[in-house]
Amino acid sequence: MMPRLFSRRAARFFAICVTAICTQVFAASPHQPAPPVMRLGDAVKPLAYDAELSIVPGADQFNGKITIDVELTKAQNFFWLNADKIDVKNARLMLGEEQLDAKIVKTDKDFVGLQFGRMLPAGKARLSLTYSGQFSKSNTSGLFKQKDGDHWYVYSQFESTSARRAFPCFDEPQWKTPWTLALTVKRDHVAVTNMPSISEENVGTDMKRIRFAPTLPLPSYLIALGVGPFDVVDGGTAGMNKTALRYITPKGRAAEAAYAAKVTPEILHLLEDYFGRPYPYAKLDSMAIPITVNFGAMENAGLITYRSNILLHPADREDERAQRRYVSIAAHEMAHQWFGDLVTMAWWNDLWLNESFATWMSRKVTEKFNPAWDAQAQREDERINAIHTDRLASTRQIRQTIAKPDDLANAFDGITYDKGGAVLSMFESWLGEQRFRDGVRHYLKQHEHGNATAEDFFAAISESDAQLSRGFSSFVEQPGVPLISMALDCQAKPALHLKQERYQPGGKASPASQQLWNAPVCVRYEGQKSDQPFCTMMHEQETSIALPDAASCPGWLLPNPSGVGYFVSKIDHSLLSRLHAVPLKTSEITALLNDLRMLAQAGEFPQDQLLELAADYATDARPEVVKAAVEAVHVVNSATLDSAGHAKFSAWINRHFGPQALKLGWRKREGDSEATNQLRVDLLPLAANLGAEPTLRAQAQQLARQWLVAKSGTGAAPQLGAMLGNILHSAAYNGDQALFEMLVATAAKTRDNGDRNEMLSALGSFTDPALRQKALDLMLSGGFDPREAVSILHTASSNPDSTPAVQQFVQQHYVALLDKLPEDSGATLPRMGRALCSAEERNNFDRFYKTRAAKYPGGKRNFAQTLESIDICVMNRTTQKGGMQRFMAAAAQ
Repeated sequence: MMPRLFSRRAARFFAICVTAICTQVFAASPHQPAPPVMRLGDAVKPLAYDAELSIVPGADQFNGKITIDVELTKAQNFFWLNADKIDVKNARLMLGEEQLDAKIVKTDKDFVGLQFGRMLPAGKARLSLTYSGQFSKSNTSGLFKQKDGDHWYVYSQFESTSARRAFPCFDEPQWKTPWTLALTVKRDHVAVTNMPSISEENVGTDMKRIRFAPTLPLPSYLIALGVGPFDVVDGGTAGMNKTALRYITPKGRAAEAAYAAKVTPEILHLLEDYFGRPYPYAKLDSMAIPITVNFGAMENAGLITYRSNILLHPADREDERAQRRYVSIAAHEMAHQWFGDLVTMAWWNDLWLNESFATWMSRKVTEKFNPAWDAQAQREDERINAIHTDRLASTRQIRQTIAKPDDLANAFDGITYDKGGAVLSMFESWLGEQRFRDGVRHYLKQHEHGNATAEDFFAAISESDAQLSRGFSSFVEQPGVPLISMALDCQAKPALHLKQERYQPGGKASPASQQLWNAPVCVRYEGQKSDQPFCTMMHEQETSIALPDAASCPGWLLPNPSGVGYFVSKIDHSLLSRLHAVPLKTSEITALLNDLRMLAQAGEFPQDQLLELAADYATDARPEVVKAAVEAVHVVNSATLDSAGHAKFSAWINRHFGPQALKLGWRKREGDSEATNQLRVDLLPLAANLGAEPTLRAQAQQLARQWLVAKSGTGAAPQLGAMLGNILHSAAYNGDQALFEMLVATAAKTRDNGDRNEMLSALGSFTDPALRQKALDLMLSGGFDPREAVSILHTASSNPDSTPAVQQFVQQHYVALLDKLPEDSGATLPRMGRALCSAEERNNFDRFYKTRAAKYPGGKRNFAQTLESIDICVMNRTTQKGGMQRFMAAAAQ
């Protein structure tokens, strides 16, 4: 048996070598280690890069050469670099005056090995490589090309590990070095990178080489470039150092950057004021990319990139919603210039620190920029969004170990951004704004131009409060969200009784239920002398704390009054009922309703009682309160209702929310507050779609058709502002064939990708089965860019009644969809099943995705979280059945 087995292996080995990939076999030999899983190690350290790329956007390929100053920390004859989807042609190492050529060992992905003919001594050396690569046309990572109008452009997106698609390099955040870039481009093209240009020379008959100043120390993922016939808008200078500002747009679209150019200086000023130090880089360019996938903007040092509909606003689309979106996102990316770029995480497990901070800082800047925009409402939305994911058993901790690509793919989610931002808000509130800010400034000063860890940040923030570090760690280093039950204990002196456990839908007992957090807990209660809530740091499983100022047992108790606590609060029914007579602040009611919604989704509070509360608040004079009531109504999954149930539910919605919706109308009125405008966005679709309010439906149809006719070139478009998307969606919800054809034809003709995205997304709102199917079929028809058309799937999957059809379509055309969509789409497609809500749909979803999703980085978690969401809905459908029957009976009256 042994000889025969040996001969088969030998033959197979020979066949592999004949196909010219024997280098991979050799790479696994005793003399050449197998490629790393993720990290390169520190046997070779990069000290500086000097890279030149030749880029012609109309071509399919680019060429490059790079010189890397390195330090060999030990004697060696082989080491790995990062390289992916590029062809390294040769590599040469200079040791003083000696020149050594390397044998190139290629792998399938992420790495290239360099084998030398003799041992290399420890010390400094210079490595030079030449290579070529392909521009991607479907992905928006590495170097990719896109067309806007008649012109091609090349852009970059290197976070998290795609710099290796443009350069052979040490593609890890810990390696911060200067980069010197040169780009050879067509003479009539503009080229931009992180730094200003310092020289330009003609090359050949129609090319030029532009050399840029060296950067300050940066990791590879923050290097960026753009090449093409751009328009460049001079934004003047701003900030402590009179930083030059520019806006890089596709040809002919410079005027659309007017709002960004107007407000960016003020955003820069607010950030410099908070950090107490100037913007750290030589310039600040903002560049528009027509289409982005899985990112909206990127904080590249000195060259921030934005999806074009964030940065650019045509005159008829520059409404307050678009303005607020730009300010919020620009503040996020510009905050990164200090927190992420100036001080960079040592490894991806602290990605949360970058993104949580920028999320949190964005709210602070937005609130200062325009207090009417109510950044606190945004904070509450982020808190609840995070809890919605964090309630799942399959959730992850904020600070996640990153040991393999799948871990990194999971890191860019609501836990990193929204939960992290909510936790920062909670501990800032506990410590105080000024002390917290002083800690941030100290952290930046200690680690500028270097790397830092979460422990470094905790230490800087906690210098004035030793409890803070333990509290931060308890929320960052373990998954889940606390459920804190609160009660009054008046057997002796009035006291607050607290009990914490992990919030788990269905109240499932498990070891996780015994988790402990160090949580700042605040309450208001009857008899308080201070206007400020009473706060304590809870670290036990269960405790009682005497209430100051309470001479007798308080008649009422309000948990988490500011909504800043990252936990779900629970009080018994008697205490809850007493709050009806208490004049609560706006933020207090919204936080209370949102917590009750979370409890109802976990089976911890009856849905029918939540809907009764929503009806009580539906006529409140405060738009923010009505908005929270509208959101509470969505606790009901409409797919669980039969036709009679749908009719009763629609009538109930129309009765309680229809009058307010009719009063507001679809279009903004003079003098409307921002809170009113935000309410309109949520309330009108509820009343028109689920509530079937006939007048609103007819108005949506009329406005949508007028706008589409005008966009096709006939007449002036009605100014719909922030409501454009909602109007198109509501018109499509009950739209006919004629409206469907108008949307398709107009979307196909428009150049503005903001308008096109609104129309494509609206196509996913058709509920007529035949038209919905036609909309889904557009994904594969070739008429639209699949990266934009995928919004049809996303919209349809957000409607519980359409989700089964979406799942059927995806599963029937799975291979064809993956062929058309970007490479990581196999990981994200399972998310489109989250609104499913029956055992049969659940089992079909499980069978289809269980093995498929695991093939893609991040796919396994998306599958697990979606499956768990379906299970929760199925559970609630059973546990809430009696209450919902009572509600439907009452709704019919």
